[in-house]
Amino acid sequence: MSLAELNIGEEYYTSDGNLVDSFYRPCLSMARRYDRAVGFFRSSIFLLVGPDIIEFVKRGGKIRLACSPVLSEIDIQAIADGYAKKDEVATKAICRDVDQLLACESIAKNTEALATLIAIGAIEVKLIFFPEASGEFHSKLGVFHDDQGNAISFKGSVNESWTGWHERGNNETLDVFCGWKAGRDARQVERNDKYFNALWNGEKKDLEVLDFPQVAKDRLRKAARSSLDYIEPDDLKDYFAVGHDVANQGPVESHKEKRKPYLHQQIAITNWEKQHCRGILEHATGSGKTFTALTALKKHLDPDGVAIVLVPDKLLQKQWSSEICEEIDDIILLKVGGDHNRWKKDRRLFDLTSPLHGLGKRVVLATMQTARTDTFLSSLNQGEHLMIIADEVHEIGSRENSKSLSIESGPRLGLSATPKRYGDPEGTAKILDYFGAVVQPPYTLVDAINDERLVPYEYYPRAINLSAEEADLWAEETDKISTEFARSRRTSDGRAIVSKFLQILIIQRSRIAKKARAKIRLSVEIIKKNYRTEESWLIYCEDQFQLREVMDALRQEGFSPLEYHTGMVGDSTATLEHFKNFGGILCSIRCLDQGVDIPQISHALILASSQNPRQFIQRRGRVLRTCANKHKAVIYDAVVVPISIEREPEQLSLLKSEFQRSLQFAKSALNSSAAIELTNLAIELGIDPDEFEIIDSDGIEDTQDDPENE
Repeated sequence: MSLAELNIGEEYYTSDGNLVDSFYRPCLSMARRYDRAVGFFRSSIFLLVGPDIIEFVKRGGKIRLACSPVLSEIDIQAIADGYAKKDEVATKAICRDVDQLLACESIAKNTEALATLIAIGAIEVKLIFFPEASGEFHSKLGVFHDDQGNAISFKGSVNESWTGWHERGNNETLDVFCGWKAGRDARQVERNDKYFNALWNGEKKDLEVLDFPQVAKDRLRKAARSSLDYIEPDDLKDYFAVGHDVANQGPVESHKEKRKPYLHQQIAITNWEKQHCRGILEHATGSGKTFTALTALKKHLDPDGVAIVLVPDKLLQKQWSSEICEEIDDIILLKVGGDHNRWKKDRRLFDLTSPLHGLGKRVVLATMQTARTDTFLSSLNQGEHLMIIADEVHEIGSRENSKSLSIESGPRLGLSATPKRYGDPEGTAKILDYFGAVVQPPYTLVDAINDERLVPYEYYPRAINLSAEEADLWAEETDKISTEFARSRRTSDGRAIVSKFLQILIIQRSRIAKKARAKIRLSVEIIKKNYRTEESWLIYCEDQFQLREVMDALRQEGFSPLEYHTGMVGDSTATLEHFKNFGGILCSIRCLDQGVDIPQISHALILASSQNPRQFIQRRGRVLRTCANKHKAVIYDAVVVPISIEREPEQLSLLKSEFQRSLQFAKSALNSSAAIELTNLAIELGIDPDEFEIIDSDGIEDTQDDPENE
């Protein structure tokens, strides 16, 4: 992707919205070079060194920053009276700034990142003076360049500071020019680029330019790491989001008050404590399970406790890392798994999980795939002093992940909208035995909507049929399943024990319905009839083949869909940011089921859904997240039904599973017509609608026990 693909406005006002999300981050995500002329070094550099810049530099990005040192009245007078040279005063002033950075513990990680970026040459800084220090350099322009030769320049009152960029800061304006647009835009980009290069090269007669002082570089180098690989973006304070630095004062902590738990979260913690700090929170997706757990975690950690947080993948690991660092002051956080390997060195994990007092607040944030390994388990200092939290706790009940349930601990807290492992009673039993019972009362989707934690939604099921070829294949697979089911071993009460082979057969058959050809045509029809350019649509696909077919079909109709999945070619993070900022149509596979929040999603089209209620419950929750100016969501659902039960009796089980999902969606929807449509459809097929009351599913658990796949 390139800068030319961004939907960039001609001008921006901070009073009308967030310049960071609407302009700065999208441009940075597409750029390879960023040239910036701003005011003061100290108030600018904090904003530059954050998670977005680290990702920018890792992609090969370079920054040239032209700015002024913060001079005191004594500095200015010394230059004017000839007592000191500009380079001496500049060195002294910049060293003051650097010393302040190094002395501020609250931004130690950002300073370390700054030092590393300067040391490796990713950020170059030059200092600008007026003759005789008679004024301040306040030229404020920037130029983004990408690899395709495109450029975007901007000029205005915006400084590289929190007050400049943020909608809650100063009232700022920004004029934007795109180099690929012929006429005034192209000329303005060329002028701005030429001005900056002249400034950088010391060719502006009314200004004096000095290189960044070597002595300041040497001081910073002491804090630098040997490689950018040692810098964790998640560990950095994002001052665009949470900070407010002021020129001549350096960075200060966010004035934002800490969040306080809602009533349902307070009740949940109280009742969990009544269960001797053991239990599972069965709370709807989007209801704040993470913050509820953090509230309990903070209490356990104070003043020097230790806990282990287990998550199923690195997306949730990143989310938890951000939440922990924001909510818990002075935390020592050790990340395990998801490409984080430093925990293996020097007994670090054993020492960090020690029960000794005086070691501070400590959290080990581990992926389940790594936490189940013998290396991790044998490296822990186990015991009653440990608190265990497992997010998406249903995932830990699988055959491999459940190995981590051998950890000896004190308090235990599981989180899931759907803690039961459908079709896997043994896995469910393991979870309940370890964590304890579900904490009462559960917090349902209806509760969350009533409390405005989620938005209400409209639901529109759309019936489709299998093709003749797909129906024949379904019948063949059903015969195989029936034969294997008859051969299955039985429990003492006569229930079939599902073998691995039978599980594979059931999953293979389910994919016939998930990938039904009619869904491609349906997706085009729904998008053509209902999509509006200002909306954000998410299409859930079964696999890359279906995703590609959907995208190709939409492109033939003139749409420009985006794709997002773990196996995609290109920058998935940039794609996600583009979608968050500008909307459109995003085709995704399972990777959005948990861990990725896009509250802006206004519409969803479900093409692939399993018999497992967890999957469609999670997907529904993704669409119902609250967002500014979002008052409701709309869900379209492709429901596979037989042409006739008499002609296709083997599809009865499919019909039941599809109707169970649809009825669960319909019963909580704003539009009562959805349930009526489903009831009428059942009657037309000659089926008693009462057969489709919501019941516990025997659907096969989809969790796989593959090696770490993150």
